[in-house]
Amino acid sequence: MVAFLADFSGEPALAGFISQLLAVVVLMQAVLPVWTSLMSPLHAWVARALGYEAGMCGVVFATVTVVHSAGALMTVPALVGVIVGKIQVTKVASAKKLAGAMPLVGLNFILSIVAGSAALIYATKDHAHQTDFTAGLPSSPMLAVQTGFCLLVTELIFYHVHRVFHENKWLYATIHKVHHTWPAPVALVSTYAHPIEHLGCNLLSIFAGPWLCGAHPAVILTYTLIFAIGAHAHHCGYWSDDMGMHDMHHEAFNVNYGNAHILDYLYGTYRLKKPSQLWAPAVVQKKS
Repeated sequence: MVAFLADFSGEPALAGFISQLLAVVVLMQAVLPVWTSLMSPLHAWVARALGYEAGMCGVVFATVTVVHSAGALMTVPALVGVIVGKIQVTKVASAKKLAGAMPLVGLNFILSIVAGSAALIYATKDHAHQTDFTAGLPSSPMLAVQTGFCLLVTELIFYHVHRVFHENKWLYATIHKVHHTWPAPVALVSTYAHPIEHLGCNLLSIFAGPWLCGAHPAVILTYTLIFAIGAHAHHCGYWSDDMGMHDMHHEAFNVNYGNAHILDYLYGTYRLKKPSQLWAPAVVQKKS
């Protein structure tokens, strides 16, 4: 087993994982009360008119819309050719290609709402949150534990499913190749993926942890918000909290399968760009 695992003692993999874990825990503590206070009136209004299930659908729709709006804003620099902070400086996104990707992004937008609504409705099976979305919110220590657990579950599922999509030739050609038609991605193509991949990898990895730990619906919603905006940032084409690791996955293909990258570290698929690659000078750009 030891021989199987690669030696990345010189890489900041573990420090990166710990910092990401702490960042998500802190973000959940900060964002949960804010997002819950914003979504609670919407949930109450829709629930009074159409029932609690519709109320859950309403807050999921609002959250998914905010996520994609953030993704659209993060896409603008790539479309206008901003070089500062860009990772693959020799490539610039084509507006025409992005427009062609929007129907599939739109379909996965709808799937996200359907799956997210089902997750929240399932979380209310004890009926405690049908009339008051803020009822029964977890304490800060419990939220921290649930957040850490959810992040680990997300990493376990996403890494292994994602890697299978790469290493199985049929699955790659049939399903995952769609996402990799963007070797230099932009934020909005975070969800440019085959619907089976979006449901069975992206969404499953988000919702499985909260399901398993019996998380409050507001916790599921906030975790989804933070995770999904992070996924858009990791696809934006510019340096963000993951140090360009997912962008490098699109560029190099068979590295950096995970999100938090602890399993990449253990399995030997962890790669960072070398310092000399971080701020390469701008050259003549090619359409990607």
